[in-house]
Amino acid sequence: MSTQNTESLTRSKAGALSTADVARRHVLFKGLGKGAAAATVLTVGSRSAMATVACLSPSASASINLTHSRPGRPGGSCANGRTPGFWQNASSTHPADWASSGAEGKLFSVCFLSGFPGKTLKQVMWMSGGEDPQQLGAHLSAAWCNLQMGWVDSTVLSLEVLRAMWAGQNNYSPVVGVTWTRDQTVTYLKTTMPL
Repeated sequence: MSTQNTESLTRSKAGALSTADVARRHVLFKGLGKGAAAATVLTVGSRSAMATVACLSPSASASINLTHSRPGRPGGSCANGRTPGFWQNASSTHPADWASSGAEGKLFSVCFLSGFPGKTLKQVMWMSGGEDPQQLGAHLSAAWCNLQMGWVDSTVLSLEVLRAMWAGQNNYSPVVGVTWTRDQTVTYLKTTMPL
């Protein structure tokens, strides 16, 4: 593109033309070439698929970053989901919520069909990382309580999905061809626990 063409393009869009504008466009269109400028623009918006996904089912969040590819896509509600830290102390700090969740005395192995024999959900939430690597059991316990309270929509999580996460542990597969580690599963569960 010639300097004259660049000037007319700039004037038609911005009115007055500065020398700096002409110089920038001259470098952009002649010095670097159109392909280099386009490649630079395309790499700026790169994001992780799990970085901003919240309130979507595991399969939706694993597929693609739907918040950017399909704006306005309905997700379920998880605006009230609470963390393991909330639920650990809920029997004394929020007794009505604790009672309503039905978690008192509930064994982890009953809720999730295996794991932590003889331990309640509350006891699992209090375990250290050595006893519960990446605190998957703690986050699943909190997710179970949130689901019982209706604080996470059943379109986002269900008891069956939570059980599949526990059964899969280091190889949970939210969709065919995608496998999450314990860390990735916990990262996802945290997106359902904003409070």
